[in-house]
Amino acid sequence: MQFLLLTLCLALLAAARTITGEIRTAAAAPKEDPPSRRRGVAYNNPPFANYFDVMNSGGQVSWSYNWASRPTEQHTSFEFIPMLWSNQDSSTSKWWDSIKDAGGIFKDNPTHLLAFNEPDNCRMGSGGACMSVSDSVAAWRQHMEPAKTLKEKMYLGSPAVTNGGTGMGLDWLGQFVKECAGCNIDFICIHWYDKANNVQYFKDHINRARDVAGGRPIWITELGPQGTDAEIKFLKKSFLDQVIPWMEDSGDIHRYAYFMAREGLLVNNQGTGLSDIGSHFTYWRRANGGFTTKSNSTIVAAKL
Repeated sequence: MQFLLLTLCLALLAAARTITGEIRTAAAAPKEDPPSRRRGVAYNNPPFANYFDVMNSGGQVSWSYNWASRPTEQHTSFEFIPMLWSNQDSSTSKWWDSIKDAGGIFKDNPTHLLAFNEPDNCRMGSGGACMSVSDSVAAWRQHMEPAKTLKEKMYLGSPAVTNGGTGMGLDWLGQFVKECAGCNIDFICIHWYDKANNVQYFKDHINRARDVAGGRPIWITELGPQGTDAEIKFLKKSFLDQVIPWMEDSGDIHRYAYFMAREGLLVNNQGTGLSDIGSHFTYWRRANGGFTTKSNSTIVAAKL
């Protein structure tokens, strides 16, 4: 009788552990990041990333990525996000060691991983990985999915797609999500490039992305408002003034990164510091009913 009771107790304990484990796994979905954790920077030149590491003086950039699996020579306080750029051996051969290192830096903190840069983009010289949906699914299962075994708070991002037309962009991503049935896609990644005065198109595109995401968080890993040289300063600043508060009020937009830390974009033409738009992106924050774009600057009289 005592043996039967002991057996029953052990069985109940095992069941309880199983249930607890299921609850813990279900609760491990990515949490909404506070506004101070959402803004990131994409870079190729490591020293340029240091210009954005100014959180002590009001900067809002807190994470970075470089389209690769390791941060190379960058030495900032940022969270670095590894990316598996493509299914080519040049990307996959170093991947497992890189993500094991990334996952072990802060074991109790979340680790995020990015997959495949613009696999829907096959235009020569455009920087896209140019992968079919089926090849991407196979590569995901082989290289991304196993990362879930490294730690509980390991979150996997979808391939990052363009905002291209039929068969590209969200069409491609929707097909990937469908074909990668059972894959642990924790958040989706998208890029957006268009005219800086086309704010409504940006918002409409995000709303379409929400349909594909199916409740998952959204990361905008390349945000590229465009304009002529004459328009560029005013229109890009105006674009950011409108979309930053909109994104930060959207609970499902967890991260966004402006394209990119390079001379003439977020870095000045001399490569010696932030450009005007780089400073605007880095320091923009709400303040007393308006916003400010410098640590101790005058607050812009704008209602948000």
